[in-house]
Amino acid sequence: MEFSSWNILWSLCFGLLATLIVVGNLLTIWIFLKQRLRKRAHFLLISLAVADLLVGLLNVPLYIAIWYVDQWYLLMWLVSTLTDIFTGIASIHTLAAISLERMYAIGWPFRHRTLNFRLYMFAIAVPWILAAIFTSITLLLYLHFITLENYLYTSTLFLTTPLLVMCTAYFVVWKKQKTRIGNRHMESHVERETRLAKTLFIITGASLLTWLPFQSLHLLMPYFGVIRSLPYIIIIVIKFLQFSNSLVNVIVYPFRISEFKTALLQIFRCCVSNRNRRNKVATIHQSTVGHLHHCQELQVF
Repeated sequence: MEFSSWNILWSLCFGLLATLIVVGNLLTIWIFLKQRLRKRAHFLLISLAVADLLVGLLNVPLYIAIWYVDQWYLLMWLVSTLTDIFTGIASIHTLAAISLERMYAIGWPFRHRTLNFRLYMFAIAVPWILAAIFTSITLLLYLHFITLENYLYTSTLFLTTPLLVMCTAYFVVWKKQKTRIGNRHMESHVERETRLAKTLFIITGASLLTWLPFQSLHLLMPYFGVIRSLPYIIIIVIKFLQFSNSLVNVIVYPFRISEFKTALLQIFRCCVSNRNRRNKVATIHQSTVGHLHHCQELQVF
């Protein structure tokens, strides 16, 4: 089977990835909302999980569909591109907002405790608003209302700003953590907040590793000669990596957040116990039916 072009195996791989993304992020949202993990910092993680969930529900199915639709190919390609941009920008800017929240929690813990709920709602809303703005700008480019040069400047601004914010925020976290070591009054609080910050740093780093190749390709798209010179399998693998970005948090949370791991294990135990209960009931029902049939046969004789 040729891997250098689209085939049924790629469809299965991307379909499986979409299923894992949807199931994993739905579980993540449910755990944070229902399992007493509704801390203020976790609302930003829920927003990130929603962006990743949209990738599994919309982006991956649309990307698979464009390979099998001939008549509406251009329209499907445009919709797929716009949804990619919308969820990608929302995700990367949410990661930037999370890094700022962690910086404030570790650098200024007393002020962080006084932050009100409205500020968190603002931090959640801004990445989605920015994503909608940049998606609209991209649509204006395809409709020839803005020039390619202006679009490249805007793309660079929207893509590099959150990266600079994250680098600065986590550098401040690292510096503040070192200066707080030895302070008994703050050590336990800093240790707890730093563990969450390290978890989010791991997620951010892994997300960037899977996300940057596609974004670099996106910035090079105006130079069509560069894109056409790439083997097609590389483009598909880069796209697969980009979508895999939405599965990173689902993999990291159970290993780094003990409450999340406990809630996840409880869900699995409930599922297993319910399945065993159903199997036991079915076995009892079958044995009862078999006993009744046996009694009827004895009555006949």
